[in-house]
Amino acid sequence: MPNPNPTPLSLNTSLTHLSAALLLHLLLLTTATSILLLLLLLLLFLTPTSPFPSPNRLFNSSKLALLIEDRPLPILAPLVLHFTAVVPPDWLFLFLGSQASVSKMNASAAVRQRVRQGKLKLAAIPDNTSVASEEMISRFLTSSWLYEEAIAPAEWLLIFQTDSIICANSRVDVHHFLPYDWVGAPWNPTGEWGGNGGLSLRRVAPIRRILRSQHRVANSDPEDVWLSERLRYTPGSLMANGSVSLAFSAEIHAGPAGVDRLVLPRLVNGTILNDDGDFLQGMDDWRRGFYEPMGYHIGGGGVWLHGPVWGTPELRSHIWHYCPEVKMTLPMDVARFVPGECAARWP
Repeated sequence: MPNPNPTPLSLNTSLTHLSAALLLHLLLLTTATSILLLLLLLLLFLTPTSPFPSPNRLFNSSKLALLIEDRPLPILAPLVLHFTAVVPPDWLFLFLGSQASVSKMNASAAVRQRVRQGKLKLAAIPDNTSVASEEMISRFLTSSWLYEEAIAPAEWLLIFQTDSIICANSRVDVHHFLPYDWVGAPWNPTGEWGGNGGLSLRRVAPIRRILRSQHRVANSDPEDVWLSERLRYTPGSLMANGSVSLAFSAEIHAGPAGVDRLVLPRLVNGTILNDDGDFLQGMDDWRRGFYEPMGYHIGGGGVWLHGPVWGTPELRSHIWHYCPEVKMTLPMDVARFVPGECAARWP
């Protein structure tokens, strides 16, 4: 028969049982944690990793190159792909076009690859916007929407068109010109400001400030004249002068010929000095005596070839050697060399 008054457990016995329970609980908890850590380590080491850095680490969202074109031209994909190769690799690219021109771009496998990489974005121009004429382009390029929304958060904007090119053989690149608020092929080679917008580098922040307080009147100055003139009078602005602009791009005026040295933009009192980039004897002899800008803006969709830059066989021959890719922007019709029905079919 059970004892109706069992002897109570001693205090030491109770503590012993409690300690054992706590120890068992901690052991189970530690074991579960260890297993979890082991699984995480296995997952980390067994998960395949890409040999390429993340696109977010490759590209700088403050630097954007922009092409606006609503015509489905054959040059679109080759031109954009060329620019992605010669512009410094951290730049992003945006193509704004019509449904037809965006489809033309998207038909290129190489373009789609750039899109997947995060390097290039294709987007349609808003339905209520047109770029079908010079006036419409000027309205578009002076719209707050473009600078506040479409290209945000870019702080530097490189605009190029289908009649412009940057030369792969250039000894300078876009980064040499980042200190300036505006640089393009100069209208006045001895001037202190201004340059053609068809191939231009623009600082976005001061343009945003201008457009918040001023509006371009329709059918007034072209957008590049209107913007650069206002930038000129913005406090603290830094405008590229004629000599700097000539190193950036050629259109109407020829720059200094590199007789012994290459034209590299190093600024002293706002002027480029040629104190770097020695020619290599026997290798760079073909460059001597010729002007070599970073790029060219042809104008008129590739038909305005100005005499100081293009006007002699010697000048053109040098450009074909220095910047052969410029031929993409020119009407190089083989019919001129095989006219009519002369040798129409080749074996």
